[in-house]
Amino acid sequence: MSPTLLELAVMIILIVVAWQIGLAIAPSILRAIRALKRDVDEATEEAFVDLDSTEHQHKEEHTNGTRG
Repeated sequence: MSPTLLELAVMIILIVVAWQIGLAIAPSILRAIRALKRDVDEATEEAFVDLDSTEHQHKEEHTNGTRG
């Protein structure tokens, strides 16, 4: 069975409509992805700051109650 001219026309119209929908929603999706990236970057930065501050606080020598 070969596709008819009507089927080809419908297929082209569906592709064009899907393309237009993609163009319409792409900016909002990209904005949301950028916002998520910013949130992850901020959380990572906070974790590194917390990690640095806890490393400086625990510089004392631990001996587990034994003398060496």
